[in-house]
Amino acid sequence: MTASALPNAVPSPSASHSQSAPTSGALRWGMLALICSGFIALTLNWFDVAAAFPLIGAEFHAGLGPLSFLIGLFIVGYGLAHVPGGMLATAIGMKRTLVIGLAVQGAAGVMSGLSYSFNELAFFRVISGVGGSVFIAVGFAAVIVWFHDRQLTLALGISGGAAFSGGAAFALWVWIYVQRATSWHTSLVLAGVFEILVAAATALWFRTPDDMPSLAGTRFERAAMRAAVASRDLWIYGIALLGAYGAYFTTSQLFTVYAITERHFDASKGGLLSALIALAGIPGSLLGGYLADRSHNIRAFVVGSLVAVAGLLALIPLVSTGWLWVLGIGIGGILIFGFAAWSAVPSRVSKIRHEYVGTATGLMLTLAAVGGFFVPIIFGHIVPNTSFNTGWRFLAVVSFVFALVGLFGRNPARAAVPAAPTVPGAFNPNAIDTPGS
Repeated sequence: MTASALPNAVPSPSASHSQSAPTSGALRWGMLALICSGFIALTLNWFDVAAAFPLIGAEFHAGLGPLSFLIGLFIVGYGLAHVPGGMLATAIGMKRTLVIGLAVQGAAGVMSGLSYSFNELAFFRVISGVGGSVFIAVGFAAVIVWFHDRQLTLALGISGGAAFSGGAAFALWVWIYVQRATSWHTSLVLAGVFEILVAAATALWFRTPDDMPSLAGTRFERAAMRAAVASRDLWIYGIALLGAYGAYFTTSQLFTVYAITERHFDASKGGLLSALIALAGIPGSLLGGYLADRSHNIRAFVVGSLVAVAGLLALIPLVSTGWLWVLGIGIGGILIFGFAAWSAVPSRVSKIRHEYVGTATGLMLTLAAVGGFFVPIIFGHIVPNTSFNTGWRFLAVVSFVFALVGLFGRNPARAAVPAAPTVPGAFNPNAIDTPGS
């Protein structure tokens, strides 16, 4: 059976070109810019709480354990709604779902800032995660439908890598000064308002390609949906990221605490260190997306980056203070370098139909979010009972172990190339890659 005959497969490039003209260059990049603004708003309202941890801890008398629990609570909501968000996009359309996700997270950001008890803040962090979850899975799908014919992995790197990292860095460093000028309550409200404005801009200007009317909402095809979520590679690559995903969010949000308490950084320098972990994802994602677009070995990009991150985490307890800057930048840059290729798996490896890409991406993100929930919480329990050094070693081990699962993932199949007749049994250099290539 050919790929195009599968219920969840993307039509072959030749078929799609015969049915419609390529999308406008200016329009597709304009849509990418709009989607990127959503990714920036998403991570601003995700990581701004981490920048306020010292102030939140002082106000609510919360230590490292409860603060790391806040990280996990966001991931609870974030992990729960990925797949439902993709299904919602299939039913009511991509644009409406993007707007709903942004609006829900923005409103939760405002309410987080208006929280004056730890329990209130914890509740709205879950709701914020739900809104971010709905947006991000469909955000990746929106990039895919505009760039499926060319420059796909680069576009995914720009949005899910560079824009994502830029918003996180802005929250982890610039937002420290916003909090000092106002308060942590006001800073969270301002971030929420910004995301609501991005939701309004998306409602006004976002559109899907004219040749894909099903993206405005269509009837569920159960066979296609089952085929989308049953793809073995979605599960393999989703599980492979589980450990490093949790380690990345733990490091980026708690490295400041470690730098201040253990390495005696001042608050602004500690915030800059965490911000650089996020900022390093910008060049990492651009380079990773550019190179992965020109390669059929997605597995090497994903597994190689995850193993490298594990190695850098293991070095944190061993290096002098000055080397923390190098390790932080390396962790952020290398992980997002591989994430660009990882996010292209539903389209390039599993060949999921466009209207189900949101659900497929949501499945992968949900699997990774299991690590995003448990890893910070475990880290938050390990450190007070042992040391930060033991915590860093835990992150390294869990990242490495789950990365090995990715070795079972497949690479994109190469297109068939007409071959000259060969002697039976002779090596044919133009043969199509096998699924396990």
